[in-house]
Amino acid sequence: MSVITLANDSTTLILNGDIIDDLAEGDNIIIALVNPATSHTNGVKSGSVNINARSDQGVADVTVRVLKFGDSDVILASALNQSVPVLFQGSAKETYFKDGTEAVESWILENGSITTQPTKTVNSTDGNAIMEYVFRFRNASRNI
Repeated sequence: MSVITLANDSTTLILNGDIIDDLAEGDNIIIALVNPATSHTNGVKSGSVNINARSDQGVADVTVRVLKFGDSDVILASALNQSVPVLFQGSAKETYFKDGTEAVESWILENGSITTQPTKTVNSTDGNAIMEYVFRFRNASRNI
């Protein structure tokens, strides 16, 4: 599993057109790519191998922690409480500096849903009550 960490303080998260901006200070958005990019089948003959790109290589679990009772918590809880599961599309864009110039790393998040019931956690920075939401996206792709 490959894990990408995006700092909340420098990342903009948009899901279904809503800016999720009640992110916990000092915390991170976690993008965990759950499948390998390729698969290998080794042959009996010495050194022979068949390498294939996996069609599910972009599947990712995305963990987001927002302030309990904040606008973002209300948006996500409302989506979770719909009778039909809500399909999420979105992006996570982290600002960084390279050679003194501001740049953006962008993750496109496609066809996801909330997979885990939200969990109440406490942030060790401020002790605030935080709600943790976990999504699974069919595809998460990095653009730089």
